[in-house]
Amino acid sequence: MAAAGSGSFQCGRLASKRLMMLVALLLVSCCLGQGFGDEDHVEVEGISSSCMESERRALLAIKSDMYDPGDRFSSWTGKDCCGWRGVACDNTTGHVTKLDLRYPYTDDIWDTFWKPIGISKVNPSLQELKHLEYLDLSVNNFFHAPVPKMIASLVHLEYLNLSHAMFDGLIPPQLGNLSNLHYLDLQGWYDGQLHVDDLDWLSRIPYLKYLDMSYVNLSRATNWLSEINSIPTLELLRLSAADLPYVPSPLPTFNLTAILTLDLSSNLNMSTMLRWFSNATSLEYLLLFGTTSQFIDSAGTGSLTIESVQIALGALSNLKELDLSDNSLKGEILEILNNVRSRDLKHLDLNSNYLSGDIPQTLWSLGNLEYLDLSWNFNVTGHIPALPGNLTSLRYLSLKGNSITGEIPSSIGNLTNLVFLDLSSNNIVGSIPEIIGALIHIQVLYLNHNYISGQIPAIIGDLQNLRKLILEDNLITGQIPDTIGGLHNLTDLDISNNNLSGQIPRTMGGLCNLTLLDLSQNSIGGELTSLFDGLSACAQRTSLLSIHMDRNRLSGTIPSSIGRVSQLQYLYLSSNSLVGNITEAHFSNLTNLLGFTISFNSLNVILPNDWHPPFNVEFIGMSFCHLGAELPDWLQTQTQLTNLYLCGVGLSGNLLIWFSNFSRGL
Repeated sequence: MAAAGSGSFQCGRLASKRLMMLVALLLVSCCLGQGFGDEDHVEVEGISSSCMESERRALLAIKSDMYDPGDRFSSWTGKDCCGWRGVACDNTTGHVTKLDLRYPYTDDIWDTFWKPIGISKVNPSLQELKHLEYLDLSVNNFFHAPVPKMIASLVHLEYLNLSHAMFDGLIPPQLGNLSNLHYLDLQGWYDGQLHVDDLDWLSRIPYLKYLDMSYVNLSRATNWLSEINSIPTLELLRLSAADLPYVPSPLPTFNLTAILTLDLSSNLNMSTMLRWFSNATSLEYLLLFGTTSQFIDSAGTGSLTIESVQIALGALSNLKELDLSDNSLKGEILEILNNVRSRDLKHLDLNSNYLSGDIPQTLWSLGNLEYLDLSWNFNVTGHIPALPGNLTSLRYLSLKGNSITGEIPSSIGNLTNLVFLDLSSNNIVGSIPEIIGALIHIQVLYLNHNYISGQIPAIIGDLQNLRKLILEDNLITGQIPDTIGGLHNLTDLDISNNNLSGQIPRTMGGLCNLTLLDLSQNSIGGELTSLFDGLSACAQRTSLLSIHMDRNRLSGTIPSSIGRVSQLQYLYLSSNSLVGNITEAHFSNLTNLLGFTISFNSLNVILPNDWHPPFNVEFIGMSFCHLGAELPDWLQTQTQLTNLYLCGVGLSGNLLIWFSNFSRGL
C-alpha cells in the first residue's frame, strides 16, 4: 500500500507540474498574442521585442502631420515600429526611446529659409511617447508655431533638438522640467523670432553639456550670464546673434570649468566678456566674429580691443580654433600673433579687421594650422614670407584684400595639402611660379586683381582637382595653354581683363563641368566652332550657365551648335569681328536664356516675324547688327525684357507705336 501510495503521489506531482507548465505557456501565448489590455507586450527570454501598439499608433498620428515630399516615411509600415526610420526602442521594455524627424533632404540648414519646405505640425500624440530620451524635430517648417509646451512632459529626454524648425514666440520656461537633458539645441531660424523673458529655468537642468540658443532673442534675459555660469557641466555654448544684454562689473567667479566650445559671435560689448572667458583654460574653440559696436560706455567697454585679445590669448593655451573676424580690431598683426600660446591652433580667422604691418615669419611657427584667413584687413603689407616645409597641414589660406607686394614665393609649393588659396586684391607682381603644379590637391585658386604678368604656366593642367581658376584683372600675356583642357573638374574659369592673345584651345571644348567661362577683355582671336561643338557634344550635357567673350578679336561665324548648350543663361559676344547669320538654330534649346548681347559685330539677324522664342529674356543687345527695316514682332513676346540695345541697326517706321505694344516699359 505504501508503495502504491507513493507512486500515486509521484504521478499526482507530475500531473500538477505539467498543468502549471501548460498554464504558464498559455499565459505567455496570451501575452504575446494579445498583449496586456490588448495594447502592450512583455519581453520573454529568447524572443525579440517590438514596439508598443499604443506608441505605434501615436507615431502614425505624428507622421500624419509631418510634411513628406516622397519617401521620408516609406519604412513606416507594419507592426514593428522599432525598425522604422528615425525610431529606436528600448531592447528590454520595447518602449520608443528615440524619434528623429530632422528634415532629411538638405545638406544646408539655411535651405529651409531660402527655399521653404512644406508645412508640418507637431501632433499632440507626441506626449504619448512618455519614455523618449531623444527627440529631433530640426530643419522642419512648423510655420511660426510656438514651441509646444507638451515637450516639457517628456521628462526622460536627454537630447532635444528644435533648431531651424521655424518655431516662433516665447520659449516655454517649462522646458526646465527636462532635468535629464544633456543636449539642448534651440537655435532660431531668423533673428529674434524666438525669445525668452529670462533664463531662470536653465538652472533646473543641472547636467547640460550642449546648449545652443543662437538667433534666439535674449535681450530681456539680464541674468543670462549668472544662469549659464551655474551649469559647470557645459562643454559647448553657442549664443551667436542672441542680442545678449551687457553684463556690468563685477562679473561672477568663472565656473564653466568644462567648457570646450564657446560662440558669442554677432553680439555687442564682448570685450569684457573676452577677459572673463580667459579663465576658461580648457577652451578649444572660441568664436567671436562680428562683435563690432559703435557704443562705448563710461567704463570703456564696447568693441573688442587688441589688449583684451592679448589677455585671452595669453591664457588660452589649448585653443584649436579662434575666430575674431569682422571686429574692426586695430593694431599690428604681430601684437596678436605674439600672444598665441597654443601650439595646437588649427583654425585662425582674422578677416575683416583693421590689422596692419607685415606678415611676420613667426606666423608659420603655428605648424598645425589648417585654416588661415587674414583677408580684408587692407593694411597688411610686405611680401609673403617664405613658407617652411612644416606647413603640410594647411588646407585653406586667404590673404585677399590687403596691400601685399612682391612675388608669389616659390616656397608656396611646400603647401602640398592646400585646397583653397586666395591672394586676390593685392599688389602682387611677377609671374605665376611653375611650382604651383606641386599643389596637387588645390580646388580653388584666386589670383585676380593683382599685377601678375607673364604667361599661364602649362603645368597648371596638372591640377586635376581644380574647380575654380580666377585670374581676372592682371597683366597676363601669351596664349591660353592647351593643358587647361585637362582640368575636367573645372566649374569656374575667369581670365578676363588681361593681355591674352592667340586662339581658344580646342581642348577647352571638353570642359563639360564649366558653369562660368569668362575670357572677356583680351585680344583672343580665332573661331568659336571647336569650343561650342565640343561643349555641345558632352556625354552628360554641359553645365555652362554664363559665357563672357566680349571685347576680343574673335572671327568667323557663331556656330549653330551654341543652341545645344541648353543650360545657358547669359551670352556675351559683343565687340568682336564675328560675321554670318543668326538664325533660329542658334537659340533652338536655350530655354533658360536670360540675356544675350551680340552687338558691334557684322551679323545678320535672320529671325522670322512669327518666330516663337524658347526663352523670355531680361536684356538683348543687337546694336550695329543687320535686322531689316522694321523691328520684328517676336521681340514683343519677351515680357521680362527691361533693356534693349539697338543702336545703329537702321530701323524705319514709327517706333513709338511699336514700343507702345509692350506690356511693360523698357
